[in-house]
Amino acid sequence: MVSIAGEDWRSLARRLVLVALLVLAVVARVDQVSSLVRTFGSGQPVPRTTYLPRFTEIAAAEGRAYRDFPVEYPPVSLGAIELVAGTNANETGVRLLWLMVLCDLATAAALAFGWGRRAALFYLVLSVPLLGFLYMTVDLLSAALAVGALALVVRGRERMGGVALAAAVLAKVWPIALLPALVVERSRRALAWSFGALALGTSVWVWRGGPSALLQVATQRHTPGWEYESLVGSVLWTFGRGFVSINDSARLGFAPGWAKALLLALAVAGIAAVWYRASRRDPRELGLPAVAALSILLLSAPLLSYPFMIWLVPWAAIAFMERTGYVRWLLAALMLVSGLLVVSYSSVLAENALWSVKAILLLRNGLLAAVPAVYLLERRISPPAADPDVGTGVETRLKISPSSSA
Repeated sequence: MVSIAGEDWRSLARRLVLVALLVLAVVARVDQVSSLVRTFGSGQPVPRTTYLPRFTEIAAAEGRAYRDFPVEYPPVSLGAIELVAGTNANETGVRLLWLMVLCDLATAAALAFGWGRRAALFYLVLSVPLLGFLYMTVDLLSAALAVGALALVVRGRERMGGVALAAAVLAKVWPIALLPALVVERSRRALAWSFGALALGTSVWVWRGGPSALLQVATQRHTPGWEYESLVGSVLWTFGRGFVSINDSARLGFAPGWAKALLLALAVAGIAAVWYRASRRDPRELGLPAVAALSILLLSAPLLSYPFMIWLVPWAAIAFMERTGYVRWLLAALMLVSGLLVVSYSSVLAENALWSVKAILLLRNGLLAAVPAVYLLERRISPPAADPDVGTGVETRLKISPSSSA
């Protein structure tokens, strides 16, 4: 009787902790949305360091995008930008805010649909450190589409899932690193639909925007050098290289073509290695391989901006369902340091102790590198403890056994 009572208390304690975390995530979001509404309603000029002036500029430009003026966003994101853009950056900010709130809720709903309510809760909590910029970019749009796509696939709706994943790639290029997940999930039909929809969408994009449209997005309007948050750029900045603003991006140094090609080749090899290992493991998992693949993609690019960390959060939430122990600590640390980095940009550290900002940036990139390293080098999967409170979903497919090995 004592042991049963003790187990009941532990179950109650877990539930109370989850409720407290949910309250924290909801209150933090409400506070952030209220603060942004007040800020934009005050009419104060929006800094050029945000994305809002650029969004307003894109929507106001005359002519056809890509052909008559360069655009660094793929067509689905471009459509969202034109949808929310107002006559000024403040108006654009309010409209973008509500669209991203909708995408935020859609992402949580997709996680609950595909992997259970616990995954949605983990997403809401893990994204709290990123609230400072979560609603001020269009990156949540591609995240919602990508998560929704994989949720549909694991629920057996492969046609819709494949098309949704293609739409995610046409919103931001990064979900292309998730296409091998369809192979791991043995969803050939979803993969075929995804490739077909992506080929059709890309053809229409090039027909409308011209042959240079793809290159404009791939090079961020032909912007030279390394962005200072990128892997190479962060090292150069740490050792004293200054940066300049080019096409709304802080760049430094020179990024030769051979270096970009080498990083791209390494990224393809690394992502292939991650998904190959995922396909060889039984039972299968999705969360940590997805975070590892996207981390490799981020580290190999000349541009790594802090909003890109939004891409990782939903998959980290799924990894929290599939794993326990050091993996959870690593992913939580990555989110916390990513949020701290953005806070440091506008704090006294940036003025009086710039070295500390550089140290936080290097730590963030180090944690990004640690995720694929851990996944590729670990010998055994750390299984989650049996939990009767786990919500319904497909977690039975992804349940890890203690004897699983690499």
